Amino acid sequence: MLSNKGRNHPNDDYDKEFHSSKRVRTSRIDENSSDYSHRRSYSLIEVANDKVICNDQCENGSYDVTSKSTSKNGIDTRKRSHSFVHPTIYSIVPNTQLTTIVKRPSQWGHVGQRIELYTNHFRINFSKQVDETIFYQFDVDVELLFRDGLWRSCRKDERLHVIKKIIEQEHFPLNINVKLFIKKTGQTNKFRLLIINLVKTCNLKTIFDFIEKRVSQRPHDPIRILEILFKQTQRIEMITIKNQSYSKYQRLDDLGDGRGLALGFYQAIVLGERGPMLHINNTFSCFYQNYNLVEFISCYLGHDIRKYGIPSKDQSLLVRKILKSLWFVTLYTNRIRRYRLKSFGRAANEQKFLKDQDEQITVANYFHDKWRIRLYHPHLPVVELFNPIDKNKIHFLPMELVIIDKWQRSLKPLTTEQRTKVTKKTVVRPGERYGMIRRVADECRFNHDEYLVKFGINVDVNEMIMLPARILSLPEIKYKSSQDDQHDVVERVQNGKWWLNNRFNKACEIHVMSKYGIRFNSKPIEKSDAAVPQIILARMHELKIQGCEIIIYILNQVGDDIYHAIKFFGNIKLGMVTQCTRYERLVSNSDNHKMDMYIQNLAQKFNAKLGGVNQLVSLIHPLMLSSARSDVFMFFGIDCTHITCSHERPSIAAIIGSRDSTSTQYASRLVKQFSPKGKITLEIVKDLHMPVGELLHEFFNYNSYLPNKLVFYRAGIDNGSFQKVLDHELRAIKRACTDLYGYNQLPQICFIIVKKRHNIRFFHWNKKSNQTNNIQPGTITDTDFVSPNGFDFYLNSHATIQGTSRPILYQVLYDEIGFTSDDIQQLTYYLCHTVARCTKSTAVPAPVHYATYCVARGLSLDYEGQIANEQQSIAVSEFDEALFDENVIVTLDDVQTIKIDFNPLIENTMWFA
Repeated sequence: MLSNKGRNHPNDDYDKEFHSSKRVRTSRIDENSSDYSHRRSYSLIEVANDKVICNDQCENGSYDVTSKSTSKNGIDTRKRSHSFVHPTIYSIVPNTQLTTIVKRPSQWGHVGQRIELYTNHFRINFSKQVDETIFYQFDVDVELLFRDGLWRSCRKDERLHVIKKIIEQEHFPLNINVKLFIKKTGQTNKFRLLIINLVKTCNLKTIFDFIEKRVSQRPHDPIRILEILFKQTQRIEMITIKNQSYSKYQRLDDLGDGRGLALGFYQAIVLGERGPMLHINNTFSCFYQNYNLVEFISCYLGHDIRKYGIPSKDQSLLVRKILKSLWFVTLYTNRIRRYRLKSFGRAANEQKFLKDQDEQITVANYFHDKWRIRLYHPHLPVVELFNPIDKNKIHFLPMELVIIDKWQRSLKPLTTEQRTKVTKKTVVRPGERYGMIRRVADECRFNHDEYLVKFGINVDVNEMIMLPARILSLPEIKYKSSQDDQHDVVERVQNGKWWLNNRFNKACEIHVMSKYGIRFNSKPIEKSDAAVPQIILARMHELKIQGCEIIIYILNQVGDDIYHAIKFFGNIKLGMVTQCTRYERLVSNSDNHKMDMYIQNLAQKFNAKLGGVNQLVSLIHPLMLSSARSDVFMFFGIDCTHITCSHERPSIAAIIGSRDSTSTQYASRLVKQFSPKGKITLEIVKDLHMPVGELLHEFFNYNSYLPNKLVFYRAGIDNGSFQKVLDHELRAIKRACTDLYGYNQLPQICFIIVKKRHNIRFFHWNKKSNQTNNIQPGTITDTDFVSPNGFDFYLNSHATIQGTSRPILYQVLYDEIGFTSDDIQQLTYYLCHTVARCTKSTAVPAPVHYATYCVARGLSLDYEGQIANEQQSIAVSEFDEALFDENVIVTLDDVQTIKIDFNPLIENTMWFA
């Protein structure tokens, strides 16, 4: 290794990393998984009442087991084994259980046409008595004996190898002392298993107690341990990331910038009313290619750096944008070493270091003399690498000897071309997906897995589970007659779509738009300007003085920064309605029929942004409540960009509320949330009472009365955060109501979680055509494999254009209104037909659909802040360790919430339509 830290000669055969006082434990891409097998706290398992058999001799020798928490040299193992991994980001929202989650009403839903579906679940059977199976979880460590005679924690792959060998030979808990020798890469190493303490015991019987409703709390620990058992054999041949598995031997589908697409599968244990089930779905993910660094940078920059080199201005950008977050390995020695990259140096034939105290030698000459390696590209810069355990020690290495470590997942956004390529690969028709899932179930050979057989676990892989479902009745869409304004015209929904059919009145100024009822009182002002923010702002000032109410921008070959600038100027600075369209979209829709549909879509957006109503859906019609005709409903949607936030990367939360009694007009409030220092996990919208109170006040201003029923649809929440969100946000909602309603009767509240990202898929088999098809819009299921103790249902409200239908999971957490299953299911389905932007039913109800759109646009509204950040030379990486300080304690009270202020002329309009 080449080091610039006071070493006279770079002795490459001596690995300082392996002789430091704290042995580095390499961090793999799946190390931060929630699985117990990825931590030092392993789940070691036994069947109760079985005889514990201990063999002193193993095939490769013996192993040493101790129950002490300190090693022979007296060092606390738990402290010593702490090595570099990505810092843990903790939730600052305290765990509470203030509100009881509502249970399902006594009757399931029954409205609709009854059908049967297949779902991507397989029944799990247990041949042994479940009350005889006990899981023991131990806090353990696996140590390696180093050449200096000290025991230090070993790498994760070594830990798993040792644990596997021990499990093959023994039952647990262990109570003997023997020794084990394991051969690895041609060398014989000595390991020992250190049992620190017994953490907990879990009985498999709790799973069935939950299914049979004897206990209400979901047994997370037994489920996770079962999932570990299902993955243990897979880990030998596959890369596992949480519940996803990818074959190590597949070739990535190249995406052109040093990344590739991998095919894998997702599996998890699901507890439903039918019992435990194995859930399988195929999945895709992007990984960085295992390229030489020269090849990788050439792919990323789009030109061959061997010929053209790396411009100095690109070097720092490369480090900040991508290289800083990657792991690198070197293979020219007998030992694999892993590093982070700090920066670029000079060319390999120019970069010198001190050798033998007084002799300078170039990096290129050193590798030629020491390793007999003649560099092919000595003109390329060296890279400065470091190991996180000793950041002050820098190693200068030629780029051609540095390799991107395997199987590093890429979470960075894809380009438009890459998204197109990924979509073609990942959009799978239902018949093909059905076949892929069945092949995974067969190839995994669950019923021959040694771990599962030991516990008497059997999976019925012969057929997916079939379950009953229903197709809900369709709502009626009402428009004003084009002949007179006094009569309504009812449009029927067919396959999730309906026709606008010139329902608006005509006008004479812009004939194509007036066909849909949009009247313009003046001729258009046509201007063509350069796409420069200052020029755009000046032109918008000029148009505002002239009384212009709406501006249409046709963007031709401009980046997202221009779009962000336009929206910032219109929504924040000037208070003007803006509508952007891409020139290429106009060209692609240039024929008469396509252009008519495209203009129809624009007309609907104009009408909504200007305060009009495109269509009406009677939301009271499906309700069976006795007070439904006199009730005044207000619907809310809440969503967040991400729950992990920092001062440099705040979380954007959007709260959307209906303004009128027809629930067609909505107003929005956006807030930024962040910690003053460091990264945190924030699952809730803090100070929610403020935006909710403002939206309730806006409802009153618009209608002169307040609603008596509030229905909240909350998106962006993980399963484990339901209780936290309910406790904190419901309390804030009630506070807003108390402040505004005073001594009057408070409104009744219903709080529903909307889960869009999951792996549940349904398949409908057509007996006549013998084909597996997508499910129809309005398909719903709330029996068999839903939560035994919850009030949840799966609803597919939209027609799938391509790929396989993904229903939305709705979980009712709180309900003072007293909805029946049919009430809430049909109300939710009808709300999916009220989005003003289109004449189609959407995947989620309108309020949460708008909220999701708002958070996606939230960052673009901080245009001036983005410009200021771009002018700063310091860019913060998501892996920047400076953001983490374990000595700083951040509480929920420290979190800052800042409202994004819109221009008063825009704030209560549907600018997001």
